[in-house]
Amino acid sequence: MSSPLTIPEQLKFRLMAEGLAISPAAGSLLRELNENRQLTPADFASTSGVILRLADDVWVNAPIPQYNSNFVDAPPFLLDRVDDGFVVHGDSLESPAEFWLAPAYHGQRNAQGRALNNYVFTHGDRVRISPIKGCAMRCRFCNVPYEDHYGTKPVDEMVEAARLAIADPIQPAKHILVSGGTPTPRDIPYLDLVYERILKDFPHLDVDVMMVPINGLLDVERLRTLGVHDLSINIEVYNAERARAVMPQKHLHGIESYLAFIEQASNTLGPGRVRSMLMVGLESIEDTLAGVRAIVERRGVPVLSPFRPDPATPLRGVAPPSAARLAEVYLRANDIALQAGMYLGPTCLPCTHNTVTLAGAHSDVVTNQHGLPRLV
Repeated sequence: MSSPLTIPEQLKFRLMAEGLAISPAAGSLLRELNENRQLTPADFASTSGVILRLADDVWVNAPIPQYNSNFVDAPPFLLDRVDDGFVVHGDSLESPAEFWLAPAYHGQRNAQGRALNNYVFTHGDRVRISPIKGCAMRCRFCNVPYEDHYGTKPVDEMVEAARLAIADPIQPAKHILVSGGTPTPRDIPYLDLVYERILKDFPHLDVDVMMVPINGLLDVERLRTLGVHDLSINIEVYNAERARAVMPQKHLHGIESYLAFIEQASNTLGPGRVRSMLMVGLESIEDTLAGVRAIVERRGVPVLSPFRPDPATPLRGVAPPSAARLAEVYLRANDIALQAGMYLGPTCLPCTHNTVTLAGAHSDVVTNQHGLPRLV
């Protein structure tokens, strides 16, 4: 039976599940075009691959052995050079590919001698700002609490780093995400200050906030007044028993509290402006789909992110979901969302590179809304 997915769409899920090798010819051209900067924005497992745009605007973050040797060993797919461009091929699948160039500031330091990537990282067309070092929670799939000691970061240095990312001469960021880790209760006022500062200093850009809705944090009405674009309230694992096992502190808040917050925030900001990520591969397909239903019933936007085992975490030896599983979850979740009058996120095409989201026939809301990042 033929697949309902196009060849580039099939390739995306195969690459996510099985990884990518880079031919010597392609590697040489990449080093030249990328001026020997790091090939991937590898700050999290989910961003540890090379960012490619395949045919038909299919974006993918393809893990490579250099950063994911725990599960990418002998990938069946190859990024190869064709003239002065690239192609991905393997296992009877092939697509032309464009490579996302890393920004000039990646790997550089500020005037105080601290790495700019301690504050900001660009993925696709978006810069992610991380005010908290480490995390007050200890999820078993996330590298942050295992690699970083907890602390806050200087606000002025963070804002300056964001300015550099937005003005980058190679890959200027077009919108902003202020993300985790989760603060301790004593640092909630600090994070409130960060949100206010970023929203006031960059009013010309869409600014999203991704955070756990802990008590006293995320005053949605205040954030709306300050100009926040979207919120991301990530459930991650819907099944309660599985959540208790892999994210015990987050589980204690209770799934109903997350869903209630998503509904309340959607009522305040409007439908489609509150996203919630579910991780594909750490629970059954039916549990993930139950999470999709729960999110769309509250007018939230589900985002499906494939579990990718990070070598620094206790789940380093757990296999990522297969391409067949990703395809099934995508197709079924997309139907659920559309039947509810909603859709799968994110709606920004370059930001779909590390999510189980496709443009084209399966969605009419995913666009290059901020313009294309620079590709070669």
